[in-house]
Amino acid sequence: MSAKRSTFVTGQQAKVHALFVEHRSMSAVARLLGLSQIRVREALVQYERNRLRDAGVVPPLLKEMLKGDVTTRFGVPREELYGRPAKHVTITRPETVIRSSGSSVPASPKIVRRLIVTAVEPGGNVHPGFWRNLKAYAAVRNAGLIVVRLGNTCKQSDLTADYQSHVSDLPVDFHGLVDVASDVVLPPRLSKPLERTRQRAHARWTIVPSSVVALETLARIRMKGLKAQITTGSMSNQMDEHLNRPSELGAVIAEVAPHGGVYCRHLLSPAGGDGSFQDLDIKVADGVCHRGRRVEALTFGDIHFAGMDPRVSSATWGLGQGTGTSLVDRLRPRFMVFHDVVDFDARSSHDARDHLKRFGQFALGGGEVEGELRAAARFLEKVRRSWSRSVVVGSNHDQALLRWLREADFRDDPTNAIFFLETALALHRRIAAGQSPADLFERTMRHLSHDGLRNVRFLRTGESLEIAGIEAAIHGHMAADGRLGDVRFFERMGILATVGHTHRPATRGGVYCAGVCATDLAYARGPLTSWAVGHVVTYANGTRQHLVYDGNDFHA
Repeated sequence: MSAKRSTFVTGQQAKVHALFVEHRSMSAVARLLGLSQIRVREALVQYERNRLRDAGVVPPLLKEMLKGDVTTRFGVPREELYGRPAKHVTITRPETVIRSSGSSVPASPKIVRRLIVTAVEPGGNVHPGFWRNLKAYAAVRNAGLIVVRLGNTCKQSDLTADYQSHVSDLPVDFHGLVDVASDVVLPPRLSKPLERTRQRAHARWTIVPSSVVALETLARIRMKGLKAQITTGSMSNQMDEHLNRPSELGAVIAEVAPHGGVYCRHLLSPAGGDGSFQDLDIKVADGVCHRGRRVEALTFGDIHFAGMDPRVSSATWGLGQGTGTSLVDRLRPRFMVFHDVVDFDARSSHDARDHLKRFGQFALGGGEVEGELRAAARFLEKVRRSWSRSVVVGSNHDQALLRWLREADFRDDPTNAIFFLETALALHRRIAAGQSPADLFERTMRHLSHDGLRNVRFLRTGESLEIAGIEAAIHGHMAADGRLGDVRFFERMGILATVGHTHRPATRGGVYCAGVCATDLAYARGPLTSWAVGHVVTYANGTRQHLVYDGNDFHA
């Protein structure tokens, strides 16, 4: 049996490319090999096409790739050539697609398809350990591997680097679902790169070349599903000017699952380290992949238990009719961090003056505050793990209980009158004894549970909890001195924190925002949304990773 082909590149194509890298001239290569320049040009393009095939991407037709100035695609600056600009052709996979709910998905492939994308600064000092680990992980995961050059220039050292064979300057359309925007050239060190590319949103995910680590979900028509953008990060050592510290090394892994789910997430390694990184429960170090590794923390998207999507609870904790290993049981986090455990839908301030909502609750036997809180307490009981510590962060929806006791009138609410009066009496007695009402939610939830919610810690607003150097005790609804919270405020602080509240997965500076566990909450009005279901993983080395839900799971 013949050996399995390791590359589509022929010996002649590799030789032509190597000579071109050395001499930077097609005419010089033609003279050395006794070929015409047309043959040299065609060999270079065939080399590029076959490297894309090696990466698992179906290239465009040869006649399309021959258009434009081929040499600029191999790193020779245009000012040295005075040639016309290269035509970048979007690479698409010519496979049948089916359409459902306005979105396109592949027609039931049998396997998960993966692609890893990273970037490199011109003349940058590439971290050898990180690059080695990326190649090892790509091999283990059977993933294509693409390197994008940042900026318009290319130095001689770039042309002789061992990653050169993975470089692609063409935009890559990965199965019609992920757009690798290799043709986008952003100003160097742009602190908010995704603000320049929001209009490029034809795919579910857009991967934007930038050394800045960033992610955000985009506003879209609610019924058309997820739209998100993520930057590549870089494998070059550099400084993060915003945080005044060395930048993390970064790459992105994109996955297309057989059921049509699409997942993109960062692979990050601390600057100044050995280049190792962890993806889910797989740690890659010294070119070797180690499975079954725990994570430090899993910060869930805002729970809002009364409105939580049962598919999300199944995929996350294994509740309900789910099959297979849940996300929590695979990652085995040492800390599970919960935001907005209750929705307080029974008596929400969002619809306090909506008599039709109140009548609907009355007619259906709903609107019971005690019942909603009891169900949320039982949820915290069910999702506990003996090997993990549950932490409930002080959040605005949890604090709605105290607001309700302050503002509501029990005489107008016979359904909740007894619970209101009993809870208010206990609260008044604590205040009379000189105690703070700040722990009202915690005391109520423990009282309504079976066992007082053992091994569950409740954090009050203002408390701090650092996990692997990341602040985990900020919900995000309050900024300084009682002002309303905003992601931009926390970003300007220059802190490393994982927050909730926005319902929109995002990475801005050192701040990661988790998503939500349901995108159709009662007060989420209008045809547009930027919300998404998503959790944030914190690894032991202090790096983090968004896991965004799609197609009934968080990863392929």
